[in-house]
Amino acid sequence: MIRYLSYEVRLALHPAVWLLPSLFAILRLTGVIRPESTGWLGFLEVMFPLLFPLLSFSLLERERNWRTLEVWVATPWRKAAALLVRYLSTLLPLFLTVVAAVRPEDYLLILSPGLLLGGLSLLFGLALGEEVGLGIGLAWWGVSFALGVTRPQILAHEVASWFLLMLSNAPLSPQQVLSRKWMHLGMGLLLLLLASASADHKRSWKPR
Repeated sequence: MIRYLSYEVRLALHPAVWLLPSLFAILRLTGVIRPESTGWLGFLEVMFPLLFPLLSFSLLERERNWRTLEVWVATPWRKAAALLVRYLSTLLPLFLTVVAAVRPEDYLLILSPGLLLGGLSLLFGLALGEEVGLGIGLAWWGVSFALGVTRPQILAHEVASWFLLMLSNAPLSPQQVLSRKWMHLGMGLLLLLLASASADHKRSWKPR
């Protein structure tokens, strides 16, 4: 099992992706970035989730070109498990970047919208095509960003605020923000599991 996981991680990750967490670790150690900075945290909450649907798109594009789903039919491993391992391996540098950039109590604030968008893009990417999945993920991010900028009062709405991704500047109590972030995380994990399960039922995947 360890040998298999090690192989999947090496297959999923290009060595260059480790530059991002390494860079943030250096910037934090040198004091260039300060995890306790409110402005820095808000910037990460807005921009960092964009990387997750982009990585979902990249993973699906690569698997399509490699015809991976057809190859997995002949392996003893379920396609769902293999896809899940590769996707989580792809996200590993992002997790390490968050660890290097923010305090532990802020991990949920940064990671939950990204996991939600990534799981959404992966699920719809498998079902409808990776471009559609990426478009849906980016559309949710864009609507959340636009409403947060043009109509900041909506961030305090009892219903709408559950569907907006950027809440660090919302006029909500820490408990309210935390409950919404936990909901985003739960939805993201559920979408990821659904996407992984759908890989077992995908019979064909024609390369371009």
